[in-house]
Amino acid sequence: MPKVGIVISNYNGWQDTLVCLDSLQKQTFTDFEIILLDDASPNDSVAQLRDKLPANTVFLPQQQNLGFAAVNNVGIRRALADGCDFVLLLNNDTAVAPDMLETLLRETPDGAVSCPKMLFMDPPDAIWFAGGTLDPATGKVKHLGGHAKDGPAFGEKQQVSFITFCCVLLPRSVIERVGYLDETLFMYCEDVDYCIRLAQAGVPLWFLPDARLWHKAGGSAGGMLSVYYITRNTLYLTCKGKSRAYAKCKTVLPLLTGAARYALTKALGRKKGRSYGAYRGAVDFWHGKMGRMETPKTKEA
Repeated sequence: MPKVGIVISNYNGWQDTLVCLDSLQKQTFTDFEIILLDDASPNDSVAQLRDKLPANTVFLPQQQNLGFAAVNNVGIRRALADGCDFVLLLNNDTAVAPDMLETLLRETPDGAVSCPKMLFMDPPDAIWFAGGTLDPATGKVKHLGGHAKDGPAFGEKQQVSFITFCCVLLPRSVIERVGYLDETLFMYCEDVDYCIRLAQAGVPLWFLPDARLWHKAGGSAGGMLSVYYITRNTLYLTCKGKSRAYAKCKTVLPLLTGAARYALTKALGRKKGRSYGAYRGAVDFWHGKMGRMETPKTKEA
């Protein structure tokens, strides 16, 4: 029987994390360990979680905020070191069906990567993710079935070109072949990058709708930060392996567009928001700045 390491990262969301952990204790498949990481939450997440954890949980609070990719890599390495045959990356703001793990393990073809059907928590019959498509040339992805009511149209197993890492089952053999998440990205687009690498390695991706979870959705950043990381990281992915001159050329249009929109926002007297995120993301990529977004606080640190 295979062993599964379930990697969950928490950042300020201990209430959601406890809901997720509770749902995992109801699994029909039981040969798994939970590797829970706190990514240096500035609130009281560590204290709230420490005394409420199930017995099959390894808790690894981090001293510094590593970002989604790096903190999940810590969990993946621990799972492999503990002898796990599969690693399940799982968002903390989810609740999984009791048979989700059993179904994924039973229906995932050998050597493939897979994901369940992902529904919103509210309303619980609306699709959040039913597989996805990815254009590797642009880094653009599309969620299939977004916000539609669940039904027969979303009940067929199918190969897809994109899986969101809200929940993904990775065989040990695939990780050893393809590697870890790209920590340069810090957060956002790491699943896009990994799906591109899976395709390059000839690893099939499967959407398995008989396995289900419910996702609160909303993200740990949102607004300006989301746009910043998505803008910058998408440029990074589309320019990966290309020359610096190519990267500069590719950045001109989003840089000018972002600057114009941000200038309009300032002229209207509005606060910094999504337009600033797009502009700043393009500026930082132009200057080769990756990792965590620099703010006055991070500069001082």
